[in-house]
Amino acid sequence: VKSDGTSIGTVGGGAIEEEVIEEGIGRIHSGENGTKEYLLSNKKESVKGDVTVVPMSCSGRVTVFYEVHGKLPNVYVFGGGHVGHALLYHLKPLNFFTVLVDNRDEFANKGANPNASQIILSKYDDYSKNFNPPDDSFFVILTHGHAYDYIIAKNIYLKEREFPYVGAIASKSKAASIVRKLKEELGEDINLSKFYSPVGLKIGGSTAEEIALGIAAEIQSVYYQHLKKVE
Repeated sequence: VKSDGTSIGTVGGGAIEEEVIEEGIGRIHSGENGTKEYLLSNKKESVKGDVTVVPMSCSGRVTVFYEVHGKLPNVYVFGGGHVGHALLYHLKPLNFFTVLVDNRDEFANKGANPNASQIILSKYDDYSKNFNPPDDSFFVILTHGHAYDYIIAKNIYLKEREFPYVGAIASKSKAASIVRKLKEELGEDINLSKFYSPVGLKIGGSTAEEIALGIAAEIQSVYYQHLKKVE
């Protein structure tokens, strides 16, 4: 199973195939190896332990071992509008697992954003407060509201972890406002050395696609700098 949901080979087709692909994508995201058991049944059965019931008439049990090879670093994109859509397009051929988070139905779907590895429809505050991203994760904040941008940045820094990249689309004055509020609420000693705002390399151009290209280039640059430091 690849991060985009495509797969090679089969575990039998049908509903079990869909379950295994979905689980595989999730494990690429988390980097977690392990086994999972499936009960194939059209009947409503009570099961014990971590067993997933799959509606298939062939019956029986299937145990699948998942092993993640070459885990990709996660890029969380908050906001699937024009710039977010273009950024996901630019990141798709690169070595990243992209997670799109949006609070709007019309953007949090594969029709609107087909290039995201995973799509999550959620309130920004709820998701950014409760998720547990891997340490090598990248974050790009591109929502449709300044208040959303700030609360996401705040929730990321409240995790008190050294993520390699936290980027937020903003004018210079808006970026300064975010920095000021973070210091006011989280303390003057907060480490904002990995906070990139205004986000993206200044490569020229002002369209959504050009801005997104600058962001993708900045992420790629920071990724390889970070890789050298941890090797």
